[in-house]
Amino acid sequence: MPDDLHSDNGVGGGSGDVPGPGGGASGPGRPGAVAGWAESGGRPAGVPAEAEFIEEWELFPGGPKWPAWGVGAWSGGAPTGRWRLWRPDGIALEEGDWRDGKRHGTLLRYHDDGTLAVRAEHRDGTPVTVRGHRSDNPSSDPFSFDGWPAAVRTIVHDFDDGGTRVRWACFAADGTEVTMAGDPVPERPAGVPEVATFWPTGKWSAPRWRDGRLEGLARHWNEDGTPHLIVYNRAGDEVARYGDRPLAEAARDGDAASVELCLAAGLGRSPGAARYAAYEELPELALRLLRRERAEGGKPAPAVAYEPGPPPSEAPGDAVWVQSMESYVVGGVDEETGAAVGTWRIWKQSRYASHFEHSYGEADFTDGRRAERRSYFSSGALSALERRGPDGTRLRRSWDYRHRLDHESERAADGTTTVRSFHSDGTVRMERTTRDGTLVVASWFDASGIRTAEVTAVDATVDGEPVEWWRALDAAGAVVAEGAVEPGTGGGPVGPWRLYGPDGSGLGTVAFDGLDRVAVNADLGRIAHALPGWHSAPAVPELADADRVPWASLATFYGDARHLPFLLKGLTLADPYAVSTALAVLSNLLWHQETIATATGPAFRYLTALVDRVAADDDRKRLLELLADIVTVDNVTGETGKSVTDQVRRLKSAFAGAPAHGEWSTDSTGYTDYDWEDAYHEIFTSLAGAVPVWRALAAHPRSDLRHLAVVLLAAAPGEAAAGVLDERLDAEPSAGIRAEILLGLALHAPGPRNRRALERHLTDADPLLRRCAALSWSRQGYAAAGDAARTVTARPGDDLDPDRCRGLRLAGDELLTAADGVGTGA
Repeated sequence: MPDDLHSDNGVGGGSGDVPGPGGGASGPGRPGAVAGWAESGGRPAGVPAEAEFIEEWELFPGGPKWPAWGVGAWSGGAPTGRWRLWRPDGIALEEGDWRDGKRHGTLLRYHDDGTLAVRAEHRDGTPVTVRGHRSDNPSSDPFSFDGWPAAVRTIVHDFDDGGTRVRWACFAADGTEVTMAGDPVPERPAGVPEVATFWPTGKWSAPRWRDGRLEGLARHWNEDGTPHLIVYNRAGDEVARYGDRPLAEAARDGDAASVELCLAAGLGRSPGAARYAAYEELPELALRLLRRERAEGGKPAPAVAYEPGPPPSEAPGDAVWVQSMESYVVGGVDEETGAAVGTWRIWKQSRYASHFEHSYGEADFTDGRRAERRSYFSSGALSALERRGPDGTRLRRSWDYRHRLDHESERAADGTTTVRSFHSDGTVRMERTTRDGTLVVASWFDASGIRTAEVTAVDATVDGEPVEWWRALDAAGAVVAEGAVEPGTGGGPVGPWRLYGPDGSGLGTVAFDGLDRVAVNADLGRIAHALPGWHSAPAVPELADADRVPWASLATFYGDARHLPFLLKGLTLADPYAVSTALAVLSNLLWHQETIATATGPAFRYLTALVDRVAADDDRKRLLELLADIVTVDNVTGETGKSVTDQVRRLKSAFAGAPAHGEWSTDSTGYTDYDWEDAYHEIFTSLAGAVPVWRALAAHPRSDLRHLAVVLLAAAPGEAAAGVLDERLDAEPSAGIRAEILLGLALHAPGPRNRRALERHLTDADPLLRRCAALSWSRQGYAAAGDAARTVTARPGDDLDPDRCRGLRLAGDELLTAADGVGTGA
């Protein structure tokens, strides 16, 4: 079955599509009669004497060009009137009507066996209807049925006046409509238009296609005819699907047909629909919706509605819920023009499964145009600013959560755009200028303001792809490395790079092989200079057998793992740029959205072995954070009914003591049936084996390293790890880390030592420690009595500061939400 079931590219089946419409809009132009190979073989029987041989007859614009015999008239070098054509061997090819070089009227095209392949109707070069018919014999016609079930005998495409395909349908030999799988189509429910196609998925769909891409409105219904989804597309990209947004985007494009379809489907009836249109600078649509509201004298039910959360306490009583903005709004609309006026105040609600989060913004309107928009953090500090001038100029700025300027974009009236990013102290980090989308120049700066790199446009390619040219600079402005990078701010280095010494002498070339995930950044030149030493450095003993792991057969999140030995070696180097780059790339490859890859298991084994090899404590911290993320399945605490503790306990129970499903061997067979479960077996085995490392780090002078070591000890299986946690509970000076230890004890098997450690903290003077001990007591299933029972079931007091709990990886939401009803075990 074809993957892309909507293409209308005319070639039909060239890339596994719905068969295309065939019969093109415009003709081939007059190539003239030729006296080539066709005449040398003689005129085939059945081809009239007046037929001329045409070397290239274009079946449709952009489609195949066939040699053919033809009879018809030319006007200004273009076909006109009725034309009949035959293949070089005399078999009929097509007959059709033309006007001014465009198809106009009926087209009939034939298969190799002479049966009808396509019947199409055109109007001034635009297709109206195209019907493709299957042949019982092999056919070279581009309207292909390859990959389609035998039950599908005819496929029909219908187009609107502008040439956009609005319907396609499949039919069996008896003329009954079938699905693309060849099954009967159910009875069409009331409200589902004739242009909708029934899909094997059980949905009715009416998309619109132009030039092989989704264009305009796509409507979908469930099998019973109830509306399912409305999506608006622009040049193949989905731009809106929620609330009244498809209606607004259709109006913005001047797509009158899609606007009417949206209104007919019930869009524009949600709470505050007219205000939303005014906010989106669509006054004509806003005025139309306002007039409809007045005429109907009420508030009709929207097509899709949901109950908003309550307005924030700071919102005034006249704030109006605007569903498509997901906001409570105070803002004016001119009832005579539909234009937004004055300053609007907006309290946005981001809708989640069980709660709403509020954020505040403002917008200033001049003549219905949004001249300025501002967003704020909950603290009241500015988070984003957008300012637009009437001449097309635009300024955008954003600040990070620490209220530091993070990003800036300026567009000039001539189309020149400059984007900037900033260091934490507000100095420019990167500045990139483009004009009409084409690079002018980009520069990178260090924190002291010295330019470290310059990027310019270049008329060159690498592996057939366009590139930009990067030059890394030293403090004096001399070029120390240069090479090609992929275009844009997110590309990376490609091809060979040239290195230079301080005196400008050439030092040879390097390639960024193995660093495919490195994006352009200010340190590319330093990384390039680190590469020769990185490649030539001998492997440390911890990596002695790393090359025997069949990395190429294991997966990362971006391809196979063949480069992992090289990346692991980078962690052992003295060059800080090599270490930092290796860590960044390894993190991308091994850990993504709370998920690991099969290569993560053996990689974890070597990562734990290299913790003491990392030269700098800051880099060691980053490595420990990666290990902790992998073993704690971090960032799952927002999911209902889950906590980090739950996930770690599940993983330990499933994989820690079990034999590996895929045994690793040192011969060429490598891993056998190795998957992510086997990877977690290696992870927990490595954790347990590295307890001496974690124990030493748990006593490190730096509290952040101690904290991460405690998390790894909590996740590590075995009595040895539990013993170190118990040992550190009294020795640890930080109350926050002691709280993490108390939570971590719940990840180890219950026992007398574990119970005693928790019990003596159930009445701790520190409410945070008391609460963490109570939660672990409950998680371990210990029976509670007396003071212990009251501690377990007590509500957190006002003296339990939530800010103190933010660093506790093993707590989950339960730390602050569990109160009455905490399970006390039996």
